[in-house]
Amino acid sequence: MAAFPFSPPVRPLAGGAPHTVRLALVGDLDYEVGDEVLHQVLHALREGEDVRDLRLDCQGLGTVDSAGLAVLLQIHRHTSEDGTGFHLDNMGPRLERLLHITGTYEYLTAPQQAAPSAGSAGSAGSAGSVEEDPGTLDSGM
Repeated sequence: MAAFPFSPPVRPLAGGAPHTVRLALVGDLDYEVGDEVLHQVLHALREGEDVRDLRLDCQGLGTVDSAGLAVLLQIHRHTSEDGTGFHLDNMGPRLERLLHITGTYEYLTAPQQAAPSAGSAGSAGSAGSVEEDPGTLDSGM
């Protein structure tokens, strides 16, 4: 049986600004490799010193299915929680189209700001209103 060379779905990229993790996404981002991509990206973020930005180069990215899109959304959520910038560089037309069709383009490409702290008054107020809604709906039945 011939051995096929394995190409990792995430490759580190040299250069760039300090406090920035630069990674290239290579090949298809789908159900088969999604968990591995998520693991590799989160590992790179943890290993970096004082990381302020994550830049994912999508030039070598092939097909992205719904599981791949979910991975991008999970990475975005993680960086948002940490106050880390999230950037998709060199997006091809297929990825851009997928993001537009799914309504995630603005969400994944808009500049991120640091997430509010868990103890802020705004967080507590919104959490309280969410808890009240189910009670109101249940009491009406």
